[in-house]
Amino acid sequence: MLKSHTNDSPRRILVFRIGELGDTLISLPCLWAVRRAFPNARLALLGNVNPGAGHVDARQVLPLKGLIDEWLSYKSADYRSSIADLGRLLARLRRSRFDMLIYLTPRTRKPSEVRRDLLFFRLAGIKTIIGGRSIQPLPTRLNGESLPGVEHEADHLLARLAADGIETAKPRPAKIDLALTPEEHEAARSWLHSQVRYSKISNVIAFGPGSKWQSKVWPGDRFASLGRRLIEEFDIYPVVFGGGEDKRIGDRLLAAWGRGANAAGALAVRPAAAALARCALYVGNDTGTTHLAAAIGTPCVVTMSAQDWPGRWEPYGYGHTVLRRSVPCEGCMLSSCLKEKLRCLTEIPVEEVFQACRATLLRQRARSDQTMRNTAATASPSVVASSQAG
Repeated sequence: MLKSHTNDSPRRILVFRIGELGDTLISLPCLWAVRRAFPNARLALLGNVNPGAGHVDARQVLPLKGLIDEWLSYKSADYRSSIADLGRLLARLRRSRFDMLIYLTPRTRKPSEVRRDLLFFRLAGIKTIIGGRSIQPLPTRLNGESLPGVEHEADHLLARLAADGIETAKPRPAKIDLALTPEEHEAARSWLHSQVRYSKISNVIAFGPGSKWQSKVWPGDRFASLGRRLIEEFDIYPVVFGGGEDKRIGDRLLAAWGRGANAAGALAVRPAAAALARCALYVGNDTGTTHLAAAIGTPCVVTMSAQDWPGRWEPYGYGHTVLRRSVPCEGCMLSSCLKEKLRCLTEIPVEEVFQACRATLLRQRARSDQTMRNTAATASPSVVASSQAG
């Protein structure tokens, strides 16, 4: 077991984690575990960047104080990096003299890619590597059966740390702590009150209709129908969330609903998280915005593509509803579905999503009513005592 207060504790730690919004969010329990284990070490986070528009890097997601001390990035092979780029990165890492590597790559990394990565970091002079020995490959489908459910990616990362002696939070699921600041909460409150009539502020429902992967997008006309039904039955006020690339679909939905606000591209990631915390429900696709809503504790209803293994990328935590269809082509891992025309998603009807949203909203209302009754019951004795004293 690694200890945080021994003479040989690392002074400089490099964390390797690639991906965008969702990938960063589900690694947060691991990052906090490393910070707790080594409170006096300097933590640097190395991630990949996408030169294209709409990229969300870790610095836009994680707290700027108290967790990461240094931010490093590289242009990965997917975005035409060169041998010279890798050479410059290697030289920079060698100059930094890191004592330890926390290796948090996705479990889809091939064994040959893992060996290549670890060789690279050893060439950078890093001798102690955590998280590289216990990567469990995804199971294969047997005899044409449905894909088996798998451990959530967040729990898989935590298990890899634990296998190498880093103490991690238990029981699972662990908390995804964004450590939002009062200023970020105030920015969200101010934006919502500028967009939503006061009478509707308790009925705000978040929608996440977009995704950078076409294979994960439930049809927009179904979001339109779903929103209309929720407005009719619950008098909700819909707010669309996402990146700037989702603004167009958000505008189309607001036109179809005749009410609502569009936060897509209007709020940065962390103020958006604070705004999502004020929503009674989130409904959307398998996308980074979904993981943001789940991280902040907002109950989610998600139309989940079958392009990945069930369970791996569901919203993390309790109180969420995942609607997913098992189809013969599941586990394709395709970013764009042309041949099957999004069969796994189009088989999920509006009625099923509506009923899931309805059940969640009714549970929320019942819980709120119970809280009010408990508060009133607790306050009653003091009120009685006060009146008697008078």
